[in-house]
Amino acid sequence: MFVIDKAGCIGCGTCYNLCPFDAIGETGFGENGVYEITEEMCMECSLCFKACPLRAINWKEVNLKGGGGVDSLC
Repeated sequence: MFVIDKAGCIGCGTCYNLCPFDAIGETGFGENGVYEITEEMCMECSLCFKACPLRAINWKEVNLKGGGGVDSLC
């Protein structure tokens, strides 16, 4: 699962404009607004991760019930 580091996000909109699944939305947007990824909508394509100019998007390992998990990125 990809997550946006709110301390590192400057709200440039690169990830928001690039996401083909509309999984990235504005949170508390205004003067110090940042973006947030909606886990249920994210297809983990990694476009946002690769495009973020400040590397404010990171991969967070998620442990699934039943022993499943993600072995590699797209």
